[in-house]
Amino acid sequence: MLLRPSASRTTIAAPPTTVRFAAVGLGWVTTNRHIPWLGRTAGAQLVGVVDRRPERVDGVRAQLNLPRGAVSSSADEVPWLDDIDAVTIGTSPATHHAVASGFLRRGKDVLLEKPLTMTIEESRDLIALASRNERVLGVVHNFQFARSVRRALRMLERGSLGSLREVWGLQLSNPRRRLPDWYEELPLGLFYDESPHFFYLMRRFLGDEIAVADATVVHRSGRQTPISIGGVVPGRIDMHFEAPVSEWHLMVVGSRRLAIIDIFRDILVTLPNDGEHSARDILRTSAEAGVRHLVGAVASGVLHASGRLAYGNDEVMRRFVASCRNRADPTSMSGKDGAAVVALQHAVLKMA
Repeated sequence: MLLRPSASRTTIAAPPTTVRFAAVGLGWVTTNRHIPWLGRTAGAQLVGVVDRRPERVDGVRAQLNLPRGAVSSSADEVPWLDDIDAVTIGTSPATHHAVASGFLRRGKDVLLEKPLTMTIEESRDLIALASRNERVLGVVHNFQFARSVRRALRMLERGSLGSLREVWGLQLSNPRRRLPDWYEELPLGLFYDESPHFFYLMRRFLGDEIAVADATVVHRSGRQTPISIGGVVPGRIDMHFEAPVSEWHLMVVGSRRLAIIDIFRDILVTLPNDGEHSARDILRTSAEAGVRHLVGAVASGVLHASGRLAYGNDEVMRRFVASCRNRADPTSMSGKDGAAVVALQHAVLKMA
């Protein structure tokens, strides 16, 4: 699918010293990403949890020794709303608009897991609702803040990569890996859940004014998730959903160097221009690729083993807490950024 090369920030009012949170929807992303990184963010305090399943609420409350819990999917059914200032929402995408709307109406700042909503209209509605209620709305666009991506962005800004030629995102997904049980209910299935990551990364490297120029979908009857989706320049995204391995990579093609971001391992490998592509050039490229990936794997492995491999979630929580305090939209992860990504997704759906 593809992309050719908008953003404004609003201001809002009354900063708490400590932002008190509830985590809503206790699936994998909340328990493995939202809650751990909230707990490590200065100025954030997790007060309680909310889920439709009582066993999840009881389990997380007991594990974390939390004072509050509610078995609910609605803000109106949480009796201790006055004890919190904000929520993180990790429920399934189809519920995002309804759940987020309830908390925004009740005066809570909202951080939503991607994709922001199921439709462009729902995105606009949440943005308007947040504005009317003077609340902060953010979306978890985390990989743009990962160590490898930030290094590649700095290299591009400094000119170390040379002139930008193209950005290429490649996703290979093994259907046997851990996946949410609701993904086949989404438009084009897994595409709708996972493509936001590639779209917001493209926006960071190519600028906010990108649009889908073309999309090709290879489908298999009986399944929402297609076999593959691809499209064109100056950014290109290719997603393959029936691969034997699961790998996500972003390649930033410069005139001087190629930057390859291994998203799942948070590793950046950069390779120099290989000139005439002689045997010596090929050996140098091979050696650099091997050494740089090995060094990156060791560094990320140490962080993973110690529970500190954040994939950008540390920065997501830091920015959102800061926005709750200063009443300004979180940069690069605001409701408007989330809505722009939803619009790109729907451009692909329209072509498909």
